[in-house]
Amino acid sequence: MNDEIDELNKPYDESMNFSQVLDYMKDGRCFKLPKWSDDVYISIKEPDEYSEMTAPYLFVTSRFGMVPWIPTMIEVMSTEWIETR
Repeated sequence: MNDEIDELNKPYDESMNFSQVLDYMKDGRCFKLPKWSDDVYISIKEPDEYSEMTAPYLFVTSRFGMVPWIPTMIEVMSTEWIETR
């Protein structure tokens, strides 16, 4: 039980693996890899009445806007994911 509490209170700048990141994104949090530009991050989008998507999906946000995102194998295997604010 204490491990669960520690996991939930993990500081935003501690590196995580993609599996952990995916769980946190379900709660509306955003993440990036350190080598990405400061304005780039990923999150989960839930479809709404205006969406053409019918299921939740990952998207990347940058200064250019938002687009659906599919991670590469390198990104999936990374353990350097950090939360953005």
